[in-house]
Amino acid sequence: MKKFQIGFGYRCMLALALGLILGHFLPENAVNFISPFGDAFLKLLRLIIVPLTFSTIVASFASLENIVLVKKLGVTTLVWFIITALIAGCVGVLIGTIISPGGNLLVNHLQLSSYIPRQIPTLSSTILDMVPGNLIGDISAGKIIPVIIFAIMFGVALSSTHNPNSVLRTFFDEFSKIMFKITRFIIRLSPIGIFALVVPVGHDYGLSTLLPLLSFIFAIYLACAIQLIIYGVILLVVARKNPFKFYQQYWPAMITAFTTSSSLGTLPVTIETLVDRVKLKKSVVGFVAPLGATMKMDGCGAIYPAIVCILTANIFHIDLSVFQYVLIIITAALATIGTAGVPGTASIMATVVLTSAGLPLYGLALVIGIDKIIDMMRTMTNVTGAGVCSVLVDKKYNEEENTSVGEAV
Repeated sequence: MKKFQIGFGYRCMLALALGLILGHFLPENAVNFISPFGDAFLKLLRLIIVPLTFSTIVASFASLENIVLVKKLGVTTLVWFIITALIAGCVGVLIGTIISPGGNLLVNHLQLSSYIPRQIPTLSSTILDMVPGNLIGDISAGKIIPVIIFAIMFGVALSSTHNPNSVLRTFFDEFSKIMFKITRFIIRLSPIGIFALVVPVGHDYGLSTLLPLLSFIFAIYLACAIQLIIYGVILLVVARKNPFKFYQQYWPAMITAFTTSSSLGTLPVTIETLVDRVKLKKSVVGFVAPLGATMKMDGCGAIYPAIVCILTANIFHIDLSVFQYVLIIITAALATIGTAGVPGTASIMATVVLTSAGLPLYGLALVIGIDKIIDMMRTMTNVTGAGVCSVLVDKKYNEEENTSVGEAV
């Protein structure tokens, strides 16, 4: 008799549902006992982010012989990042306008006026933060982009030696394989980690907390769900890939993103899922996925700021013009790249977009308290967008590689 087994993705989903339900009913001391297991799972994921990312990028770029293809890979990645961000901004504005959250809220404007918004980083400081300097300091500060840039430089330089038997190249290739083995071991713990992470969420957020801003939460979740459908359409039309099959393969990364609320924390799962389950080239995934973890913010950087803008306009009875709507969409799309790697990304991006549209920043004060609830869906959208872009770039890269081979023959 065949042994009954539940698939890994379904185990993660079951852990999510059980955690939310049990968390609502469990006493405080039980929640306090369970939650450290979730923190431990997050620490394990963070442990492997830098060594996995660095070794994968170096090994991938060192094995590439056509540097021209690498340039095209970078351009294609940025183009799809911007296109999907613009679409996400449009979805956010459309859903926000239809649902019109905050219209019936009774707000204490004196209480709102005490809100101190986060400081927006300057363009020069953002660019400087991306440039590798003290690499150890960058790693300890949680800055992944300098690590990515240095890894690319290292990999390209190693490739330019034109020595396929290089000891250093072999070392990074083997090191990358070992990191994948460690990653797979940690990912097997996902159902336990997911359960432990969502139990406190189920315990802390009751209906009394969510009801006043239910329309706002619904607008965020609906807009993100529509964005996921649009990703599926893009996969079908552009990549000729069955979106249902992709989501089935990519589900572990999506669930991990939903529960951890961290694109960067999900990165090891994203890389492993795209390589092992979706079957994309490791060289493409090693480049696109780490960039996507810091720069692909369709949920946090496009949908969320757009709906926050509409919420704020409704609260303060401001009629938005067509120009302001366009400005919100464009600024949100650009902000997803411009604030890459900045802590508190969603709040920073919302501040940038609100300022650009000439709206009061106090609207953010209302939604800070429920940030965890909406951040789960925002992050899942971010990570899914990065996965979809990886598929699109992989298809383009394979086409370019085949063309190059054909011309050489």
